[in-house]
Amino acid sequence: MKQLFCLIFVTLLPLSCFAAEGNFPAWYETTTHLNVRASDNVLARRLGTLPPDMQIQVEYLTSNNWAAIQHEGQRGYVSARYIRYVRDVEVETTKPSDSSISHKKGIWSWVFTIGSWIIGFIIIRKIAIYVLSLISMLMYRAYWLLCIPFYILNWLQRYLSKPWRLFYKSNNGRDLKNAKLRNTFEWVKVPLYIILTPLRFVNALYFNMVVHCSFEMYNYVIELFLPSNDKEGEDDYIRLFLLLPWRVLKYVVWHGCLTIAESAIWTIIDTFVPALTLFHGTNEQASTTITNAGRNGYSCNLTGVWNVGGGNYAGNGIYFAPARSTALHYARGSLIVCRVSLGKVLDLGLAPWHIYKQCGYPNALGATKWGLQNGYVTGEWWRKDAGWWEYCMYDWQNRYNYSWRIRPLYVLNLSDKYMQRIPGGMCHWLFRKMVATDIITYWKELYK
Repeated sequence: MKQLFCLIFVTLLPLSCFAAEGNFPAWYETTTHLNVRASDNVLARRLGTLPPDMQIQVEYLTSNNWAAIQHEGQRGYVSARYIRYVRDVEVETTKPSDSSISHKKGIWSWVFTIGSWIIGFIIIRKIAIYVLSLISMLMYRAYWLLCIPFYILNWLQRYLSKPWRLFYKSNNGRDLKNAKLRNTFEWVKVPLYIILTPLRFVNALYFNMVVHCSFEMYNYVIELFLPSNDKEGEDDYIRLFLLLPWRVLKYVVWHGCLTIAESAIWTIIDTFVPALTLFHGTNEQASTTITNAGRNGYSCNLTGVWNVGGGNYAGNGIYFAPARSTALHYARGSLIVCRVSLGKVLDLGLAPWHIYKQCGYPNALGATKWGLQNGYVTGEWWRKDAGWWEYCMYDWQNRYNYSWRIRPLYVLNLSDKYMQRIPGGMCHWLFRKMVATDIITYWKELYK
């Protein structure tokens, strides 16, 4: 308890130390890359990002140390800790009073139309947002430590399923011998698969049922107090209050039950179809698009779909790292933690020499083509220059054909040091027409 009070004190200290300069409106300058939020808290929907040294006109400061600005024709908020005062705006204007701000937000209209008891709901909402922000910060800092025992089990599952991996990091160029080894090891994997079944079940149960369900429920609870959909009360306090029962039914009850059911099914699938917990580094916008279900009113043809990026040094496809540190090297603000069903994996250290020598250079398309033609879904590559392992899930058409194999558990926001909110919650990677079609295709190919 003492440590919790200390953490709260440290969290609130910057808010009390900030002092405004000049009168409002005033010109300020950003000191770093700065996210613009839809409201004055870090869990609100991101409207955009401002570059460093950009001058912005601040209309006023909120009581919790956020600066109100106009961004692309709408009201936005940025953290006042990352801006510095430049000069006053040379116009005759006055700083809006607290009562006028409250009036713009619709608080006083609620008081006169619905009643004073709604104020209690507003206070509870404010407290809930702060508590959820604190929980998100604590989860970011503490969850990695809590998961260490299970990441060790995940590491054991990976290495024990293929203990010869360390002896074939590099390819020796002996194609005939390597072909025989590939066939031999496929038979050796069978008893290892049987022995490791209890370990796969423990990992699947923890990461699917405990981790994914808890973080998804966190996303759903945020929707109750801070909806990401305009139609559900994102900027309308009256609609926010009136549609609370609807959001409870939609997110907590309906999607919460679907998430639990889906996670239970994936637990069974992962027990028999081996899956690993892997990491994918990217930026905040891409991580939200990949994992988003479009329930917040915004969706596009990229929503909920993994697409091939640049580089492709071990083949054309989607890349994952078994080590968190490796994915952080590629991350540009976000880290997606996933459960990945790798399928039949090509050890590039045992691949034909003409395939292996293409790796290490951009767009090694030959590795993808040869792998898919020979029944391999994924390539495993030891990157000698960097000293780490990588997985490339082969994708020839810039859309991963078996998207059900990649299921995000949660997303870390590396810039803000929070668990990254996914507006409306993540995709259900089982209850989708595209995924169902992919699974049917998988079983057809397996039968052949």
